Amino acid sequence: CVIIHEVFGGQAPLEKGERELDKAMVAKHSTIVIEPHQLGEECMRYIRVGNALHKVCVLSGVTALGVSGFKWSWSIPFSALTVGCAAVYQFSWQHDPACKYQVDTAGHYLHRIPLDQLTASAPIILLRRDDRVRKKLHNTIAGACGILLVYQLFSYATS
Repeated sequence: CVIIHEVFGGQAPLEKGERELDKAMVAKHSTIVIEPHQLGEECMRYIRVGNALHKVCVLSGVTALGVSGFKWSWSIPFSALTVGCAAVYQFSWQHDPACKYQVDTAGHYLHRIPLDQLTASAPIILLRRDDRVRKKLHNTIAGACGILLVYQLFSYATS
């Protein structure tokens, strides 16, 4: 467990916290506690954007693949959305160490934290997760939708 403490005084306390957070993520710590409120909020928003891209990619991909059997033309926008979200995720989030972490919003992992070392009343807790299965699902669905999209656009162009 790594605790990123609030820094008072000195130059650029937010930058110091960001450096400590980056070091902790690169070191692959299982639990990271962020005490500075602004840094914790920024990190939480960043992780939520990555999660949203992943969910939109998977849900729109499943929809595109499911709808393609009923109404061929309806799957084109869903396939395009899936491929777009997968591309943005691939180039912006997939290789960032923050994508391996999830925010513990329910406080289920407070028992992992040495509470006597905390100085903030509401820290942000990040938990490292194994995301290999999630990424395989994400990439498989995006690949299938990419193939479907190319096939559909090719068939429309030649008909």
